[in-house]
Order: sequence, then C-alpha cells, then structure tokens
Amino acid sequence: MFGKRGSDDGSRFTPEFRQPAPAPAAPAANPAETAVLAKPAPPPSLGASAAPPPVRRAVEAPPLAPEPKKIQRQKSETYYDTKSQVFAALIDTIDLSQLAKLDPESAREEIRDIVNDIIAIKNFAMSIAEQEELLEDICNDVLGYGPLEPLLARDDIADIMVNGSKNVYIEVNGKVEQTGIRFRDNQQLLNICQRIVSQVGRRVDESSPICDARLPDGSRVNVIAPPLAIDGTALTIRKFKKDKLTLD
Repeated sequence: MFGKRGSDDGSRFTPEFRQPAPAPAAPAANPAETAVLAKPAPPPSLGASAAPPPVRRAVEAPPLAPEPKKIQRQKSETYYDTKSQVFAALIDTIDLSQLAKLDPESAREEIRDIVNDIIAIKNFAMSIAEQEELLEDICNDVLGYGPLEPLLARDDIADIMVNGSKNVYIEVNGKVEQTGIRFRDNQQLLNICQRIVSQVGRRVDESSPICDARLPDGSRVNVIAPPLAIDGTALTIRKFKKDKLTLD
C-alpha cells in the first residue's frame, strides 16, 4: 500500500531533470556610443574669479647717446710762427722735383725726416704731440690740401666754406660753425685752390677769378679769387655724400 507506484510497464519511476536555460547574452556595445563615452571631458571653463594670464610687454632699448661734437682746437700764434719757419727751411732744403717722383708714402716719410732734422737743428721747444701735429700739417701742406685735409676726412661735414685765410666754416647737421683752422696766409690759400682746380685742367688767377671744379671723390668746388673776392680768396666745397640713398 505504501509502496512506490510503478509505471504501466512495471518499471520504476525515475524523476526527470531539466538542464537550466542559458543566461541571455548581453547586447553588443555600439561603437559610436563607446567613442562618445571614451571622449575626454572638456577642461573646466574659467570662472569669473580666475585671473587672466599676465601680459608681457616688450622692453624698449634706451636711446643711444648722441655722438659728441667734434671741435677743432684753436692753435696758438707760437705754433703758426714755428710752422712758418720750419716750412721755409724745408722748401730751401728739399728738392721738389725729386720729391714729385716718389710715391705718396715715400714722399711723406722723406718730408718727416727732413722736418725732424730741422726741428732738432733749430732747437724748437715743442712737446711730442705738438711735433707730431706739426709734421702732419707740413706733410699736408706739401702733398695735399693743407689745412683742409682734416676737414675732408670727416664724414659728418656737408660743406666747407673758406672766406680768406683766417675764416674757415663748416656745416654739420644743418648748422654752420666756425672752426679754429686757418691758412698760413692768403698766398697759401690761393696755392691750395690752384692745386685743386689744376687736377681738372683749369686755373684760377686775376684773369680767371671764378672757377668750378671737382675733387677726386666727387665733391664740388667753387673758387672766387681776387679781385672779385675782397677779403681774400673764397673757397666752397660741397662734399660728396658717401652713403648711398636706398628705398628702405
């Protein structure tokens, strides 16, 4: 009565076991959604309290100091008197025809040697600086344009104006100023003018008192000699500007 119920065919009843159903697979991730999720978050915006970055200003260089004004030193009467004596002794000693055959450098050395001998023989009391200045001046008188040489060597001078042997003016930066330079006498000034115009095959004298010429560097020269020039020979040199104009 309390026995197990059998099947119709008399076999023992065996309970039926079912295999559990597999778990549903997770849906595949969308690549677009993955890219959106992987996108880094934007940087936080600056709030009202955030200070702006400091602004760097370019430091301006201080202006260059103006070039000091060059002043021609006034020479004493003793210097000019000594120079006249030495120059006269040089002309009596040197052979100008032989000197003309030498190149400029050799001629300058020859003049310096003779002038040094004259200073030693006549026993002139001069400092080394004064003696060197005297040597340079006499070399310029014999071989160059005399007292005009230091003015012609300056690039800041636009015009040189000579009104007689003792009045020499220059124009620098639009301003005219008188220099301490002077010629030995009116004859030396006229000789220098004659030397300038002879380079272009011209002459200046009483019969032809007005003459225009050019220096080797292109500077323009105008000479007015007596009798048209009352206070001595007048000489004007408009220096040729070495700096070429550009479009900059």
